[in-house]
Amino acid sequence: MAKAEERTVSLDFADRWLSDAFRVLDTPGGFVTLDVDMSNARKLVDDLRAQGTPATFNHLVVRAASIVLVRRPDVHYIVAGTRRLHPSRVDIGLSVAGNTHYAPVMVIEDAAHKSVSELTTEIVKRTPEVRAKEELDLASVRRWGWLVPFGSWRRAILRWCFRRVWFRRKLAGTFQISCLPADILVPFLFTSGAALGVGRVRDKVVAVDGQPVVRPMLTIACIIDHKAWDGVRAISFLDEVRQLLESAVL
Repeated sequence: MAKAEERTVSLDFADRWLSDAFRVLDTPGGFVTLDVDMSNARKLVDDLRAQGTPATFNHLVVRAASIVLVRRPDVHYIVAGTRRLHPSRVDIGLSVAGNTHYAPVMVIEDAAHKSVSELTTEIVKRTPEVRAKEELDLASVRRWGWLVPFGSWRRAILRWCFRRVWFRRKLAGTFQISCLPADILVPFLFTSGAALGVGRVRDKVVAVDGQPVVRPMLTIACIIDHKAWDGVRAISFLDEVRQLLESAVL
């Protein structure tokens, strides 16, 4: 096997802006996790697929989280600078796998008033559009990013932007969800008051009525901005999401 040539390259201006954006984001205040029995959710996904809707467990989680946020206006808000936004609707910012080291975000407006089928259709349809927009945005920043050549200037601009509620909402909605086929996902960078990390559903031995049984289990994680949420709110939010996913309500 030929030895790879070692080389050092300069970051283009799109990468520089992205790196600076990650540097000025708020530090998470902590996270909590909870395991969810997805037996009923698996039946629902199978039924939807039989009806021609290509639903996944992730679509169910988006639906469940949206419902809980409508029920819990005490946790559905964003703090930015000296402002706190209490939204009139739930706009979910769903991370989408792109072609760069950051995941572009699809903002699903008024997600709580959309059925699982409607959410699935929208997400499937818009995913290629979000990836295409990512490429256009990066090309634009590569072309014009040199107008702000110094990192300190870029970070000052980005700090000003992230202190504006409208900017955070436009960028990633009012609540963020990130999904990855891992046992546990804890995204430490987000712009809303809290974020939900969703891993993969896997068979796991659990105790039911004192007996070991195999169930399809999902670990969900709630990561918080301490200016908005605390651990008590996070675990109560996760518990309500768990109850919806484990029931037949969805």
